[in-house]
Amino acid sequence: MPKKRFTLLFLCLLLALTFGAANAQDEGTTINIAWPYQLPPDGHFNSFASGVINLGGNTYQDLMEPPFAVYLWGAGTYEGMMAESFGYDEDDNYVITLKSGVSWSDGTPVTSQDILTTFYTGYLIGAPAWSYVESIEVVDDLTARFIMGSASPLAEYRILTYQIRPTSVYGTFAERAMPLVEAGAAAGDADFDALVTELTEFRPEQYVSAGPYVLLPENVSDANVVLVKNEGGLNADIVQFDRAVVWNGETEAVTPLVSNGDLWYATHGFPPATEAAFVDQGIDIIRGASYSGPAIYVNHDIYPLNRPEVRQAMAYVVDREENGFVSLGESGIASECMCGFSDNLTELWLSEETLDTLNPYDTDHEMAASILEGIGFTRGDDGVWVDDQGNRMAFELIFPAEFLDWAAAAENATQQLNDFGFEITARGVQFQQQLQDVYDNNFQMAIRNWGIGSPFPGQSFLEPYNRYNGQGELAGEGVGGGMRFDVNVTYSGGELNVYEASVQSGEGLDIDAQKELVEQLAISFNELLPIIPLWERYGNNPLNRQFLDAPPSDDPIYNNAGADHFMPYLIMTGGVGPAGGM
Repeated sequence: MPKKRFTLLFLCLLLALTFGAANAQDEGTTINIAWPYQLPPDGHFNSFASGVINLGGNTYQDLMEPPFAVYLWGAGTYEGMMAESFGYDEDDNYVITLKSGVSWSDGTPVTSQDILTTFYTGYLIGAPAWSYVESIEVVDDLTARFIMGSASPLAEYRILTYQIRPTSVYGTFAERAMPLVEAGAAAGDADFDALVTELTEFRPEQYVSAGPYVLLPENVSDANVVLVKNEGGLNADIVQFDRAVVWNGETEAVTPLVSNGDLWYATHGFPPATEAAFVDQGIDIIRGASYSGPAIYVNHDIYPLNRPEVRQAMAYVVDREENGFVSLGESGIASECMCGFSDNLTELWLSEETLDTLNPYDTDHEMAASILEGIGFTRGDDGVWVDDQGNRMAFELIFPAEFLDWAAAAENATQQLNDFGFEITARGVQFQQQLQDVYDNNFQMAIRNWGIGSPFPGQSFLEPYNRYNGQGELAGEGVGGGMRFDVNVTYSGGELNVYEASVQSGEGLDIDAQKELVEQLAISFNELLPIIPLWERYGNNPLNRQFLDAPPSDDPIYNNAGADHFMPYLIMTGGVGPAGGM
């Protein structure tokens, strides 16, 4: 073969191999996960406002708007994410220095100004850190100082686990919020309300991401969204996947995707029969505690649901062990302390004496009947209870239709209550609408969560006393007053403002003083039952190890929950990758 022809053939072969390698690299590696979201135009890219395509808030949203740090529950320490260093200075102010070299997906560098933008805009939607922070100032390009009104471990947690936002998108809102913070403006003040409305209605054209991935508008479909690599983002050089496919839908929609191998990990609650089928397929089940679960909420504007005796009677009626098992099998564990936060945390925060005094509300229909009769209620000829004003105890209980575990809990609780003599009608409502109905006080009874994934009980108490009592989570959600529970209560220990006590239980560095407040909150909750916890949700999350190389099921990382959820942490730190041979 002539030398020139051989050389030309060699170059063509080399180009073909190179082009093929480039194509393979373009396809890259993918992780398949899931979270329900709304399609545009209802779904949008403003992560401060209701309706955002946020992929789970503090879950997969971390992949685009990372927190400053993640708390490792098994170790009791923080690992910096956006933050290179963090901690209190000698004046008990909190200082964060960002990692250098991280850029937003629009090409702008991540700087300390983004810290100010994040929290000053967050002030408008009640960002919890502002319960402890007075102001924030720039120290240098990467460092910001939080001037603290009160230093505490909870204040640190609320600062570090908040997700960063870009100045290029939200900077003008932060600038206009600063004088409102200085003036102590709040809901009801005209300027504050006007700016909140403007923030609520703001619709950015797309996400601007500081994380390893970014969601582009053209990658949103009814079936899934595709997050592509943000090369300048945090840990973009560490993550083991080139893209993340987030499948849309609640349990019913994602179940076949898990079964057929399209979906490799899901946080959803699966019925026991479905879980058993997954196990038969060789799919692993991760059972981390969630420090939360379903509860029966009542509208405290409605008589006689606003009487603690009625709620106590309901608690005695419902067999919570049965309710948990039919809803979630081995992962639905009946609440024991009935005190507003997880049984996994009670021994850390409550004395043995207090634990011994808490009423477990073990199933006891005779006790339930005695309580109702004691306040003048009677059974009608048809067996249905009638209150002391002659009204039948007939109410509607709404639940998120797509949450199969909560739907099962609602239907089972309804059946048990009706067998006892209540007249409850359970009705499934589309899950986003059901949540907004509760925020809007448009309900009689509802299934929503007790507790939250946090190591600090005060945050769990703030779910009924704040989030579902008029605040909501995002701008525009809490306008209807929620369940309208009067936070000024009287119980065996005296008078207590349970909202203020919940906030104060996370203030200061005196742990004993915090525990004293938690005990008051636990006892008053247990006596008054503003909501009725049913069971604690332990994950029954399918993880398909045929496709994913992840830590073993007994790894302490699976203790992480809430704002520190283990899967986004594992993705962002390279702790999960493609299974061998993929």
